[in-house]
Amino acid sequence: MKAFKPEDIHIYIIDDDKNIRINTTDLLSTQFSHIESFSSPKNVIKKISKSLPAIILTDLRMPDADGLEYALEMLKIDPQLPIILMSGYGDITTAVDAMHNGIYDFIEKPFDTNRLIDTLHRAIEKRFLSLSLQQTKEELNHRDNINSKIIGHSSSIVQLRQDVIDFASLDIPVMIYGETGSGKELAARCLHEYSHRRKERFVALNCAAIPEQLAEAELFGNAKGAFTDAQHARVGKLEYANNGTLFLDEIESLPMGIQAKLLRALSDNMITPLGSNTEIPINCRIVSGSKEELRNHHEFRQDLFFRLEVATLNIPPLRQRTEDIITLFEFFCLQHCERLGTTYQATNTQAREKLIAHTWPGNVRELINASTRFAIKHCSDIDYALESKDTFLTPISEQRPLKEQVEHYEASLIKLKLAEHKGKVAKVLDTLSIERRTFNQKCVRYGINTTDFKDKN
Repeated sequence: MKAFKPEDIHIYIIDDDKNIRINTTDLLSTQFSHIESFSSPKNVIKKISKSLPAIILTDLRMPDADGLEYALEMLKIDPQLPIILMSGYGDITTAVDAMHNGIYDFIEKPFDTNRLIDTLHRAIEKRFLSLSLQQTKEELNHRDNINSKIIGHSSSIVQLRQDVIDFASLDIPVMIYGETGSGKELAARCLHEYSHRRKERFVALNCAAIPEQLAEAELFGNAKGAFTDAQHARVGKLEYANNGTLFLDEIESLPMGIQAKLLRALSDNMITPLGSNTEIPINCRIVSGSKEELRNHHEFRQDLFFRLEVATLNIPPLRQRTEDIITLFEFFCLQHCERLGTTYQATNTQAREKLIAHTWPGNVRELINASTRFAIKHCSDIDYALESKDTFLTPISEQRPLKEQVEHYEASLIKLKLAEHKGKVAKVLDTLSIERRTFNQKCVRYGINTTDFKDKN
């Protein structure tokens, strides 16, 4: 729930008499900003929720509705909702009894103006306090959930979780440093999910993956005809993430010219799409990721650096937090086994020793890869799981030729999809968008027997 102030709370006036609604609204408008009037409680009860920033001022008796009856129905939805009954002299006993059932107060007609305004002020304060408490509880529950997102017990990860929570609500630019595969995007998503922007878009962009000639259009958008292939106008990532969060990973890869334009856009909170003269306002939080230190970086503008690095998160490589390796490995194994429909078997001592001894050059991304292979092998072949030297995650000095790496990845992917779909070839063909003939050729080449993956139950 977005943070609010007492003056944001609405007053709902319910009365079948149009003149009373108009006069009461005019009277209260000198003191309160948000007033809505209704001729029947039937039009209001569908609006009631536990997070509605409003109080109710309702007539007790109306020709087509019993104000008290509807008031009690509203209290069933939200017992903390302040409801004030407007009653005639003959209804005072009924109104007093209603207060024992949760009604906040009653006002006798004709109104004593000072008493009415004082009662409304107190009711608004009560509503504000109850909603603030509710919001605090939600945020505390939300805070606890971060332990299931950023996983680990090492002191560096405990500090990372705390920093994410602290920075999330501040709505400031954050720079996240970490090696490839260490979890920078996960930290960025958490910053978004624990902020007031969480209901808006989280947009991630890997700056290293954008061709230099398309970087400007990707970030700022382009008008139709702005360049040869621009057959349609296109919204850029800064505009697409409006009111949300934009994560710029590997931001050190941005060309210098684009860095200058990005700095101007963030300074003015305005962008101009490529090929257009129209300025568009933007309001998004920028979270950046880098595997290189950007302070005094010779290829990164320092004025942009100081705008982006207001706060810093540092994600350590997996090899520096070995106490988290087993926890992470088993967490992802459980996820894969659940998805594959297999039974998880905990790693034995020998397997754990191998996991901890592994250097994890690909960090958590490599660990997820290994846990997937372990699950495919029914949690019994740790050597197969750690066969990472054939993959793109291995340091360059140990890499095999590209052709062998591609073949190994392709074979692993086919096995994974066969395991996921329990040997149902038709589903694998659909998932991988591959023809059956090509699929059969690859299975023969890689020695894959589809029957090994069929459900034996």
